[in-house]
Amino acid sequence: MGPRTLLDALTDLAVVVGADGHVTDMGAAAQAFLADRVPRDPHVTDLVEVVDPAFRVALVEAVTAGLAHSDQWRGSVGLVTGSGATAPHHVTVRRDPEGGLVVIARDTSDSRAREVAENESRAKDELIARLGHELRTPLNAMLGFAQLLELEPLSPDLHDDVERIITGGRHMQALIDDVLDLARLRAGRGDISKGPVNVLDIVKGVVELVEPLAAPRSIRRVIHPAEPLIADADRRRLWQVLLNLVGNALKYGREGGCVRVGVVPITGSRIRIEVEDDGVGLSPRAIDRLFRPFERLGAERTGIEGSGLGLALSHALVTAMGGVLTVASRHGVGSVFAVVLDAVDMRFEDPDAYDDDGFDQPYSGGSSGYGSSGGYGSSNGYGSSGGYGSSGGYGASGGYGASEGYGSSEGYGGAGDRTGTGSYTGAKGYGSTSGPASAGAQGSAGGAGWSAGAASGYSGAAAALSGGSNGRRAPSDDLRVVHVSGDPAVRSAVAKVLADTLGADTVTVPRAGLALDAVRRARPAFVLIDQDLPDASAPELLAQLAADPTGAAIPAFVLAEDADSPERTRLRRAGAVDVLDLPLVPASLTTVTAALTATVPAHR
Repeated sequence: MGPRTLLDALTDLAVVVGADGHVTDMGAAAQAFLADRVPRDPHVTDLVEVVDPAFRVALVEAVTAGLAHSDQWRGSVGLVTGSGATAPHHVTVRRDPEGGLVVIARDTSDSRAREVAENESRAKDELIARLGHELRTPLNAMLGFAQLLELEPLSPDLHDDVERIITGGRHMQALIDDVLDLARLRAGRGDISKGPVNVLDIVKGVVELVEPLAAPRSIRRVIHPAEPLIADADRRRLWQVLLNLVGNALKYGREGGCVRVGVVPITGSRIRIEVEDDGVGLSPRAIDRLFRPFERLGAERTGIEGSGLGLALSHALVTAMGGVLTVASRHGVGSVFAVVLDAVDMRFEDPDAYDDDGFDQPYSGGSSGYGSSGGYGSSNGYGSSGGYGSSGGYGASGGYGASEGYGSSEGYGGAGDRTGTGSYTGAKGYGSTSGPASAGAQGSAGGAGWSAGAASGYSGAAAALSGGSNGRRAPSDDLRVVHVSGDPAVRSAVAKVLADTLGADTVTVPRAGLALDAVRRARPAFVLIDQDLPDASAPELLAQLAADPTGAAIPAFVLAEDADSPERTRLRRAGAVDVLDLPLVPASLTTVTAALTATVPAHR
């Protein structure tokens, strides 16, 4: 590729000036911008003609002084376009070794407009926040005196009037709270406290709460129970989001229609919560305006109550939790709102934790927690003979999925997924004999893994890694890996490589804050850490692992994309055994094999 091609490929204005001051070359963008406003064989002084007249003299002086001092000048210059408008450009003038000049000008109109818009948005959010605080004081006084009046012996008419004041005041209070919440979230100051949350519990609780709203409209609530999935979310905020989505589905759904709430795992160790209605649906133009504050899309003319803040706030909350809120709609058919969040793998207990540590119990189905004899997916938990998907629970005869439902021998996600009258059905899905809740996998009381009696520890893992030819998968029932990554696509790809090559069971962790607990629970053969994490740097997480007795005993590798030699050295000094390239390929795992074989502990 020659200089001519390079110049034409630039979107910036590029002009090359010879030592004699004449322009020797220019890119296609510069030719189009200058057009016939300069002579056919222009001199560098002719270029000044496209500069805003108010700045020409000062610009020449500044460029001359800058080149005399450092052979380079940079600054913001207003250039006159062909239409006569002045557009801001960032200009760089550099002297080359032969005495000529290279001039590069980049249009900054878009970035300037974006900066102005962002400043205006911040000012608006701050105004709303201050206004909300100012309104709260008199509103609280009004509510307080109204509640005192409510205690007085009043006539029925006056008592009803006081009740109306209190109801209106509380509605106004909730509206102010929503406005303040939205302003804080948009300013990056939302009070989000993330941790493991049982999504199915939240969904069931929300559906039970909206029962009075659903009953008058004859709208059925349908929960398709999946395995008890755990999301990395703020429990209170997720409840708030789902309550809004389900409430909207009930308000705008068809009379006598159906609202479906589904919870399913998806690729990349994520969880998808769907709320589907069969209402009038939305047009593409309406969807574009859907998440704007106070936008009701014409619903204000229908008599349905609302402020237009619910979806805007829900979108901001889901985004603050590291998730995604999407919508798909078809006019006249209905809409599906979906919340996608990172999943937390909590199949394993921390053998070093106290019985009352407050972390296992809220999410366990029995005395032993996830994967135990009394936990989810076990003989007494979800997917068992007495749980969801059994003859007496969801998925029972007459229910959604019937005998082919969740937790049955032909569970969710298989070849017949969501087909026919059996709804979510299919061969060998979740909760089936070969699914995560079956023996040998998630929820098995005697399942494979690093049990207390694992005899070989790292040596067994190293043998599994080194077995087989050409790095192919070797039989291994006890090789477990913890992978910490904030990117769902990377999590999915790495888990596939580890499963295909090593037969490894990968415990994926969406952020550094959950990594240490995952390592304590899973007791993996090794840990993989992405170089870039959403809440910490790789060296910081390596330091946390090194400070923990369990984490310090487990080799950690960093996955990096295009890491140079100094960066690799820095990561090794921070505690990484080695740095592996992304995307991870089977050949890279030979490094892991060598490291594990060289550092075999006496016991686990």
